[in-house]
Amino acid sequence: MKHLLKWLKYVILSVVAIITLIPVLYVLFYSFKSNQELITGGGLLPRKWVFSNYSEVWKELNFSLYFYNSVIFATVSSGLSVFMGAMSGYVFARTKFPGKRLLSLLIIGVMFVSLGPMTLYPKFKLAVDWGLTNSIFTIPLAALYGLGASVFLYEGFVKSLGKEMDEAAIVDGASYFKRFYRLTLPLMAPITATFFLLEFIAEWNNYIFPLVMSIGNPDTKTLTVGVVELRNMGSGAAAWNLLLAGSMISVIPVLVVFIVLNRQIVGGLAQGAVKG
Repeated sequence: MKHLLKWLKYVILSVVAIITLIPVLYVLFYSFKSNQELITGGGLLPRKWVFSNYSEVWKELNFSLYFYNSVIFATVSSGLSVFMGAMSGYVFARTKFPGKRLLSLLIIGVMFVSLGPMTLYPKFKLAVDWGLTNSIFTIPLAALYGLGASVFLYEGFVKSLGKEMDEAAIVDGASYFKRFYRLTLPLMAPITATFFLLEFIAEWNNYIFPLVMSIGNPDTKTLTVGVVELRNMGSGAAAWNLLLAGSMISVIPVLVVFIVLNRQIVGGLAQGAVKG
């Protein structure tokens, strides 16, 4: 019976894995087809492998600039979210102040509200008024929102550390900020790496926000925005072959990062979910 359940588990997991990978495989194989073959239809594998789709994408669209913009946007946005989440989580875990419970519930409650569509125009208006749309380095400042998940994870992680270290540091005369930066922050490395990677992947795949912020400055477009524009590069018909090739270029970096670091991501989330 146990042997049967074990095989059943592997069968179910294999089916789920195949279903998950099917869209990625379609994009991968279709990116090597000609646009004519994509329009007329056919099987999964190309009748003729067109490797020039990738070189054409790289030449026709300034993918080096868009790739650079995506790296900067995702890195800065993730760094800001991690920094703000770490400080907020430490405060909620180690400090008592009036309204703490209510404020904590409100911040965590934001996790269940779709802030993107509701706050898109106000953030765009503020970004334009403050001149944040002029550089890819300043656009992430307007993207800083929805810190509920990071606060929740960091608060749980800090609570799991216990208060003994802080109490010992207080006896040694360490200030509040010194206890955070010198003592607690280095111990946050596992959950910090995990949340940074998850946030980096989310911001790398972000489309609507970079699209809106780059309306007045095309040089700040990210890779996701540039990929969608490939659809209109065909002569007459939509260039689906270029769109799919560009999609694979944008997917490969985050896919490699996740495959290499998936154990660290799962481990860090498990540590952050522990309540002390």
